[in-house]
Amino acid sequence: MKYVRPLFVSTFPPEECGLATFTRDSADAVDGAAPEPVSSVAAIQKTRALCYDDSRVVHVIDNSRPDAYRLAADVANDGPCDVVSLQHEFGLYPGEWGQSVLDFVRNCRKPIVTTFHTLMTQPAPLPRRLIQTLAEYSQGIIVMTNVAAGLLASAFDVSAPHVRVIPHGVPVVPGERDDAPKARLGLAGRRVICTFGLINRGKGLEYMIEAMPRIVAAFPDVVYLIVGATHPQVKRHEGEVYREGLVAKAEALGVGDHVRFVNRYLSLAELLEHLQSCDVYVTPYPGKDQIASGTLAYDLAAGGAVVSTPYLYAEEVLADGRGQLVPFADSAAMAEATLRYLSEPAFQAETRRRAYEYARPMFWPNVGRQYLEFFDQVATERQKKLAWLRRLTAPTPNGKVQHNKLVQIPRNSN
Repeated sequence: MKYVRPLFVSTFPPEECGLATFTRDSADAVDGAAPEPVSSVAAIQKTRALCYDDSRVVHVIDNSRPDAYRLAADVANDGPCDVVSLQHEFGLYPGEWGQSVLDFVRNCRKPIVTTFHTLMTQPAPLPRRLIQTLAEYSQGIIVMTNVAAGLLASAFDVSAPHVRVIPHGVPVVPGERDDAPKARLGLAGRRVICTFGLINRGKGLEYMIEAMPRIVAAFPDVVYLIVGATHPQVKRHEGEVYREGLVAKAEALGVGDHVRFVNRYLSLAELLEHLQSCDVYVTPYPGKDQIASGTLAYDLAAGGAVVSTPYLYAEEVLADGRGQLVPFADSAAMAEATLRYLSEPAFQAETRRRAYEYARPMFWPNVGRQYLEFFDQVATERQKKLAWLRRLTAPTPNGKVQHNKLVQIPRNSN
């Protein structure tokens, strides 16, 4: 049996960003769902030369070249892939609102499945038109939550039947927890709060730090781990200014000894060890329009007890008792929700149980099968359309075509 062969267009490790990790994990999951490796990658090189040691990387897209995405489309057209998995975030592509991505979709003749990682509830005209155009050129669309699918329809007028909800994949993590990870991290006997992810001003970490004096007063053994390096692009523009400001804030509030920074990009094993060590996981993000969060998804898989602001992704995945939502920029509410977990072990355990059960279908092997099935569906439908067109326009024995009216060729036909 021949399996569909996807080409992923995205950043890719060794690029240190959440989307690169997501794309590698997606390709791994798709390859795991097929009887043999089927994925290839066109890796987007955003700002600097990288050395890719993964044999699946068949092309590097240099964002500094004005013709980069036309060339990438040529690679897709001439290569063996059956479908393109296009990852979309506005900051990923060059041009205003990342409009260079349109050079790719307008020139690619292979069927495209676009995964939207960012959508706005009230988009400005230009990004709204961009999303609509990408949807028009896509034979399949993937979003990670039902709320994102609804937002596509309500804010972008995109509600075609080829929109598919496939959850953010997560690693397979055992449901049982013990104190061994804490001991390995030198945190035995301490209550641990954690946030992880590349650090930038959009994380709202200052609000959780401002919650720490009240938490420390109730539990003097508590420590807040802020795990992750400063985002590479942020570091290039302003260095460690934001992190240094957070350190100064913690010191000024008298909780400097209770806030620790793990200032590096962690391996998956290291990350899971930190997540399995934490008693409370916090995402204090200040922005509503976040339709996906790999960090929150990973903590659900680790059976975390979550405190979060009500951005779109958190509202959906933490519903029905799977976590606690608090208002944006409300340090007092963050402290109160954290203290409830630390003070009520039964409540914490039940929240963790519900979170873990919700996350089980999100394990990467399950998600990989869904991706592979959807890619196959899109590629098969394209082949059927092309076969129909060939029959419709094939000459009869007398040399005339069977249909003499204008035929509308589907976009991206090859």
